[in-house]
Amino acid sequence: MTNITVTGAAEARVSADQADVFASVSRHDASRETALQGANEAHGKLVEKAKSLVAEGIASHYVAEPVATYSNSWRDERGNNVVEHQAHASIRIVITALDHAGQVAAELTESGADVRVQWELGAALRDEWTRKLRSEAVADARAAAEDFAAAIAAADLTLLSLRDGRTGGGPSPVGDVRMAMAAAAAPEVTVGQIAVGVQVEATFTAE
Repeated sequence: MTNITVTGAAEARVSADQADVFASVSRHDASRETALQGANEAHGKLVEKAKSLVAEGIASHYVAEPVATYSNSWRDERGNNVVEHQAHASIRIVITALDHAGQVAAELTESGADVRVQWELGAALRDEWTRKLRSEAVADARAAAEDFAAAIAAADLTLLSLRDGRTGGGPSPVGDVRMAMAAAAAPEVTVGQIAVGVQVEATFTAE
């Protein structure tokens, strides 16, 4: 009887089902109060926009970060001390109506915010694909073990142990699913592809 330990893996590229839109604004001024007031006003507008997107069913939810403040100081060419106060506000909006993601990003950018879009898989879709890939990874491990068993002329193969390996995924640079924009002025964007992978380690006995 011989023990055979093998690794099985499976991977798929899945179209994202949500877009995390990160928007941030900064205000700076010699007066801390002025910078903070400007950031608070901008923060309020971002939250108002996010709430409207949730109410319209375009976004599932949003996360608004507290306004952050900090100061920089330096000496000018005359040796005078200069202090600049900065205030920063940011928000994450989870878009689930993907045909609106480009338009939302464009509108936030036009309002003066710095915008970044990150494609994601929701928990339900990621779990669905992980379960499917686990089965494929186990089948891949068994196929490898059968090759080794054949090489040593073993007829019977029995699974002794199975250990879950790494699971993970991340957005790829390029996807292949096009989104139609809600307005003609919005640029065409491409839905990101998320790589979901599963790896298992299996030990079999061969006789």
